[in-house]
Amino acid sequence: MKIVAFLPAKGESERIESKNLKLLNGKPLFLYTLEKLMDCDFFDEVYLDTDSEEIIELASETGCKIMRRDSRLATNKTDGHQLFMNEVNHTEADIYVQILCTSPFIDKETIKRGIDILKNDSSYDSVVMIKKDKQYTWDQNGPLYNKDHIPNSKDLPDTIIETMGLYIVRREAAQRHQKRYGEKAFLIEASPLEAVDVNYPDEFELANIITAGIHQKEVQYLRNIKNHLSSSLLSDILDDLSLNGVISDLNLNLEGKKIIGRAKTLKLRTLQPGEDYKGIYDALDSYKTIVDNDIIVVENESSENAYFGELNANLAIRSGAAGAIIGGVTRDSREVKGLDFPVFAKGYNCQDVRKRATVESMNKTIQVSGILVRAGDLIFGDSDGVVVIPRAHEAEILKRAADSVKKEKDVLTSIFEKTEAMDIYIKVGEF
Repeated sequence: MKIVAFLPAKGESERIESKNLKLLNGKPLFLYTLEKLMDCDFFDEVYLDTDSEEIIELASETGCKIMRRDSRLATNKTDGHQLFMNEVNHTEADIYVQILCTSPFIDKETIKRGIDILKNDSSYDSVVMIKKDKQYTWDQNGPLYNKDHIPNSKDLPDTIIETMGLYIVRREAAQRHQKRYGEKAFLIEASPLEAVDVNYPDEFELANIITAGIHQKEVQYLRNIKNHLSSSLLSDILDDLSLNGVISDLNLNLEGKKIIGRAKTLKLRTLQPGEDYKGIYDALDSYKTIVDNDIIVVENESSENAYFGELNANLAIRSGAAGAIIGGVTRDSREVKGLDFPVFAKGYNCQDVRKRATVESMNKTIQVSGILVRAGDLIFGDSDGVVVIPRAHEAEILKRAADSVKKEKDVLTSIFEKTEAMDIYIKVGEF
């Protein structure tokens, strides 16, 4: 059974200017849902349906398929059914899933549950996400409930509202009805978070607050585990998994500091003869994407010239960054150290990259000392080195790290108890 997903994401919008490109806690709105879809193992294909070259470029490293939308279908006049059928006619599948960028909090398990309903129950031809609410409704003439005796909310009838966020349809139903739902739709209920719909500026601000709150949970977790980890411990785990992720030729400016956070990447390339040097200032836009506890990671082709000094350090601190990893030299060593901002670099040089390098990319895959770093990878650094933890292996690496921390405590306890070294090895295994 072939199951495909479509994410419609046009470049322009009216109520919120360029809504799908607008940064939600440091990342374009559409990428939240696209990355979620690409992380699902139950789709055979994931399509980004867009008219925007900028959106296509931002999605270039997700691995999704691109469906270039006819500009005639990229207006607010386009009917939702028309848009959906344009997607259905693009590729053959048994089940089609359409999810909207404006519903960034729909859970992967909810999507899977909707698909499983159609796979396992032939009495339904489609799934539509709804929310239920008990509302004290009015019209122009007043309340629609009993004005003389206000009912308890539990006694009010359910108002069923289409969230406009998720549609799952069998091919036969789509072709027969030419709509994004059929005649026998299963109504899958959204949680309050999943029901959040982002179409107006105040709704976007609400989504931003929610996203920042979700992010803070991870930040707190990372800060809690940071002092239990070391680059040595993580390096051993990567060796056991045959992964190459250790950057060992950079020096930390603050002895004893540790950092752990998500990578926000920047690539600088050598300036070409006759090229406008002011392109280097495009790097300032990267600070718009940085949120609390992010780690700035920079590949610098002109590595003998300094990128990142006192002014960039202040911008990084203001943006919430936890540290910076620079594939080259930096400058303003005393001032940056005085800011207590951790920076890993190859050394120092007073000569700047200005007029020698320019911006090549932001938040794309880069290389630092031969190690691939992708935007969103987990980065750990201490005085002994930097370890890049790829998202695909993150859960396993952190689990092994927890096991290793426990094992090291067992080893130390055995040493304290004067257990012979070989007996410790026999008891706890490799360490």
